[in-house]
Amino acid sequence: MNNIELNTDFSKYLPNTFLCKDVQYCLKKVPADFLVEEVSNFYQPSIEKQIWHFQLRKEGMTTSEAVTNIANILDIPESYIGYAGLKDEDGITSQRISIQSLSRNIDTRAINAHLDMTSGKWLSLHEVGCFEENIKIGQLVGNSFRIVIRNLDKPIAQALAKQTSHNHAFINYYDTQRFGVPGGPSTTHLIGQAFHHGKWEKALSLICQSASPEAQAAQKWLGKAEHFFHQLDPRRLSFYYASYSSYQWNNLVAQEFQQYHQGLQVMRSSIPYVLPTAYSDVMTFAATTPWYPFIRFNIVDGKKVEKQSLRPTIVHTFIKVTDLNEDHEFPDRSCLTIEFFLPSGCYATMAVCQFIYLANAYLT
Repeated sequence: MNNIELNTDFSKYLPNTFLCKDVQYCLKKVPADFLVEEVSNFYQPSIEKQIWHFQLRKEGMTTSEAVTNIANILDIPESYIGYAGLKDEDGITSQRISIQSLSRNIDTRAINAHLDMTSGKWLSLHEVGCFEENIKIGQLVGNSFRIVIRNLDKPIAQALAKQTSHNHAFINYYDTQRFGVPGGPSTTHLIGQAFHHGKWEKALSLICQSASPEAQAAQKWLGKAEHFFHQLDPRRLSFYYASYSSYQWNNLVAQEFQQYHQGLQVMRSSIPYVLPTAYSDVMTFAATTPWYPFIRFNIVDGKKVEKQSLRPTIVHTFIKVTDLNEDHEFPDRSCLTIEFFLPSGCYATMAVCQFIYLANAYLT
């Protein structure tokens, strides 16, 4: 994959795109509007190895923050705790984690004693059992979602609710969560780019402004910028590298799509996207360009390792509509409750975005 300049200027796109009025909708108005249940790999139970698996439920914090909190309570290194995927802080999420063998029993009560579900920021652990192996990044089947879409125009909501099940296909873009953290600027891809080119001072400056878990430590760092990043959990470095390659992938796929199809240009949290306006274009793109190269980065023994893989350009899912109501949060608007499953690495917010935009294009 060729490197591209990272910016949000639409002038780099081909001229056969068009603009129309934005489509209003709202996700994650309250945490209960966005429920995520991770579907993990199958793990072999063990009565010999002391690798304990737990179900982690949380609200108001990322997976990285939850792992940091658990490690601090148990007084163990963060590297002892394994997880398959990163879950956002918005919404209520459930996923499995592993904790390596310890010289003492793991006291979940000490962790759950910090539980205050009224605070809007909590976590809880529930023991699953003892297994053969630790959980590693990427070891999951996917995620199930139950989402309330609010602030919908009534004709769009009613049109979508006419069918209880929708065969939905969408461009498999990385969504805005990949490029920032809640409350911070969308710059994680720029941090990853600075890593990639060895611009450690620039990376440190961006980290300080990022509102990421590392931001406060970065602001107090007095040593060499490069040394700050070397002492971080390698999984955090990999996250920033992945953000950089994800931005590249999005832009290259958007350009490929626009060679043959019209698209709608939208900005989401300062990140540009080109969205399809017809399912026929989505299906044609799936047939002509089912995969696109993606560079994966891992940190092995302190060194960056690159590996090229293929990412599907289009994802299919069945969306079940479970409820349609008046939206009490937004007067004279509707809210729609949907449920669906996505494979690992796909974004529910992007699936919903294109679900709504395609419905609006059909009605107009």
